[in-house]
Amino acid sequence: MADVAAILTAHAEGVMAGLSFRSLLDAVAVARAEGLEVEALVVLDNPTDATRAAFAEADQHGATVAEVSYADQGKVRNAAVGLTSAQHVAFLDGDDLWSENWLADAHRLCAGGDDRDRVIGHPELNWFFENQQNLYFLPDQTDPAFDPALLRIANPWDALCLAPRSAYVDHPFAPRAVADGYAYEDWHWMLETFLAGYVHRVVPETIHFKRRREGSQYVQARARNVLTRPSELLDYAWWRERDARM
Repeated sequence: MADVAAILTAHAEGVMAGLSFRSLLDAVAVARAEGLEVEALVVLDNPTDATRAAFAEADQHGATVAEVSYADQGKVRNAAVGLTSAQHVAFLDGDDLWSENWLADAHRLCAGGDDRDRVIGHPELNWFFENQQNLYFLPDQTDPAFDPALLRIANPWDALCLAPRSAYVDHPFAPRAVADGYAYEDWHWMLETFLAGYVHRVVPETIHFKRRREGSQYVQARARNVLTRPSELLDYAWWRERDARM
């Protein structure tokens, strides 16, 4: 059983997906050099010809390529988890990049303690590029200054994390339903894993470079003013009961 499955998902990123794949391979190499057993997996969802071509030689780099037809990022990730038995899973989108130390350092933080089955690792910094240029420092749930009430109004994390495989199996991503008024499946997953007792930690000195492009699913969701799916954590009653217990 592998220690980590490094999974890249892609659809219409074209040549950009090749750059993301190189980033994944670099991080895999660093992790393997530290003694970790790492699987490299690419899952293409209704890929364009250019995106498929970017992975034509992926097997020569030790990666497995699978193709699905969901047109739904959450469903793609759920399917990808079913293709691996690795203890931890890390996702990368087909137009984003990891710092080379991401897999090694995230695994060390998440799997190095007695709570190894309950820790989800996030980068210290998200560096947005293309149609948005800014930096975002992610919060650590164990920081005394972190207020979990933030989860009611915003998602401080995202799905490009490293987590125990059980977190994805027990809490699969909800399907996208923008027409019904629901999206932000990453946010909903954070709510559900938080409620289930998983701890969201920041991995020091790691960066994710995230492309923010016009027409992305996130941009489309914001334009439609959709909501995340219902969760106990969004209910005032949950907070009243929590405060009463404290």
